[in-house]
Amino acid sequence: MIVILDASTLINLANGGVLAKVFRIPDVCFCISEAVRKESKTVSREIEAAVSRGEVEWVDADSIDAHEYETALATWGLGAGETECFLAALKLQCEVACDDGAARKAISRHRQEIRLTGSIGLLRMATRLSHISKEEAFAAYKLMKVRGGFLPEITLSEL
Repeated sequence: MIVILDASTLINLANGGVLAKVFRIPDVCFCISEAVRKESKTVSREIEAAVSRGEVEWVDADSIDAHEYETALATWGLGAGETECFLAALKLQCEVACDDGAARKAISRHRQEIRLTGSIGLLRMATRLSHISKEEAFAAYKLMKVRGGFLPEITLSEL
């Protein structure tokens, strides 16, 4: 499974103290685009370390057509990172992890083409695979919220 990560999700997971653990979810190839890399300055060291360990890959910049990118930027009204994530997921027919509200709405309009998840979805995946406990995931979720993450209200049982 391939998951393209947006800056909002990277930052939320880092704020929850679980970014490195999520990167290590088995059988998931996490990918980050150049624009997301630039938007994720606060977690750049963690990203670079994960790339060095082979846990994260860069999205091939050549896979996104420049004209298509410019058109998408103008049409969708999203930021550079969200637009790159969206276009990369369309090309790779994979999942996007994004917590940005406007981007989630835009992606939702293409539900048949792209699967959408976010920080909570990745926490659920990690708990389902027994990679982290539900309690650890819930504590991370609460930290994300306290540290500014705009996430829906959930309970421990929902993880």
